[in-house]
Amino acid sequence: MSGLPSGCATRTALRDGVPEATGEQIILADIFDAVSIHDWHFSSANSDPKKPKPKKPKKYPRWWEQKKPRHSPQRVAKLEDARRRKREREKAIAEGRIA
Repeated sequence: MSGLPSGCATRTALRDGVPEATGEQIILADIFDAVSIHDWHFSSANSDPKKPKPKKPKKYPRWWEQKKPRHSPQRVAKLEDARRRKREREKAIAEGRIA
């Protein structure tokens, strides 16, 4: 795989359809973040103290990075179970079985 070009279909398929980022894309994302943070620091330092400070900028979206699951599988199961119980309770209330 290391001998293949980064944009080829084989490498993309091996990464579950997510194409690899080029070096230029990675560098440009880092530069964008650095400039955004610099602008935020400058505007925060030079803003009126009586007004609320500007919000910190979000990072440039890096589509090439693997996203970590937000919740563990156990947490997801508990959330789904709670949603199921809520639907059952709402249905029972609508039918008049419980108050």
